[in-house]
Amino acid sequence: MADTNSIFRYFLREYYDGDIDRMVTELGFNRNDLIAWCEDKKVPQNRTVKQLLSPWLEPAFLLEFKVIKEFFEFDSTARVSRQLKEMYKGHERRSGIYAFYDSMANLQYVGKAKNLLAETYYSIKKPYELVLPVGIKNKNIERYKVVRYISAYDIERVNEFDYPKHVESLILRISKPPMNKQSGRLKLAM
Repeated sequence: MADTNSIFRYFLREYYDGDIDRMVTELGFNRNDLIAWCEDKKVPQNRTVKQLLSPWLEPAFLLEFKVIKEFFEFDSTARVSRQLKEMYKGHERRSGIYAFYDSMANLQYVGKAKNLLAETYYSIKKPYELVLPVGIKNKNIERYKVVRYISAYDIERVNEFDYPKHVESLILRISKPPMNKQSGRLKLAM
């Protein structure tokens, strides 16, 4: 691992133009500590280096979920495409997770998408076998006839890592919505 003092000096030079006073003001570190780190008289602790690096590393490593809509009221008698366009306005082609709920707000289906509008439309139009109590014949209906609410979340793919896939998999394993066929796969911890 690189020497922590070298990391400190690099950030001081590259991001603060060598100005220790500016670094003190912006980061709140003790000036004497900064000088000691610069002169290799002291070594910054790991948590101090993490604090120093966090403004530059967070955007690359922290996953951000943005709520597009929660419990958007869906009308099965109205045009599906028009409602979804209204719901996703500005987020149509984003990646993320969407969920369908019935009239009692019970989770029925969870899906992941590289294109939220297109994949939600495709999923909601698919047939679904409605399992009814014993003695009543099950019937196939379109999902949109069961769905009363839709929630959607914008979840970025970072460096080709498919976060929506992993979020969907976790939700499926925990909640087991009835309209989903697969329970998802997670890697085993070693």
